[in-house]
Amino acid sequence: MKKLIFSCLLVLMLHASVFSQSGLYFGAEAGMKFDMFHYVNSKGNNLTMLPVDGVFGAYAGYSYNGFTLETGFYGNYTSRPFISYDYATYEISRTSGSSGSSDMNSWVIPLRFGKELLFLQDRFFLKPEMGIIAVFARDYSSKQPNSGWGQNVSPFPGYPDFTPSGPDSTRAYSYRAAKSNFGIETAFSFGYRFKEKADIYFKGTYQSSFAPLSYDVITHYSENETVYATSTQTGNAFLFQIGMRYFISKRE
Repeated sequence: MKKLIFSCLLVLMLHASVFSQSGLYFGAEAGMKFDMFHYVNSKGNNLTMLPVDGVFGAYAGYSYNGFTLETGFYGNYTSRPFISYDYATYEISRTSGSSGSSDMNSWVIPLRFGKELLFLQDRFFLKPEMGIIAVFARDYSSKQPNSGWGQNVSPFPGYPDFTPSGPDSTRAYSYRAAKSNFGIETAFSFGYRFKEKADIYFKGTYQSSFAPLSYDVITHYSENETVYATSTQTGNAFLFQIGMRYFISKRE
């Protein structure tokens, strides 16, 4: 059975490789993005979270003999996941919802290489890709922290019209790690071809930056003990997108 499956895959790839394609094309993609956030506190408790956000962008590419080279411009939206801290056990848990600001969002410019595999009378295709990405902060300020949040605390220290509901509180300050960053991405897409001129496809992508993009410095105050923590946007993300691509000239 394994030999039969391997033989079918080999025939499919050989069939895909004999079709020559070349030409300039343009495309657009949009979908969901899951950024990875990692929380850890001074008591050793940690939590990894994947809040859902959005991504959209456009790109240009060139195809030659089924090999592709692409670059484009993408907007990556990011929001900070809400957390719930237990002041008695020092444990952390994820709650529903998230919040974001423009300083957390990024512009992304990729340079990626791919290989297109056609099958079923050249109407469908598979395409693995790999490339590098440049990540730029949408609104970066040298004055850090650039924002903050809190639970049962005043909007800022010394605010006169605030009465705490109890002794437990949390205050956090948010930092953007750098104005720019670099990373890598790998992707795999599956799509349908319309008359050798246009494609529609589904695409899954994993992006990994070489350094974290942003982080929160958190302090949990209580009558028992003060606990320190950080929540880091690691720079790793999963993207699931729908895309369309149009060739300027009919492919050979």
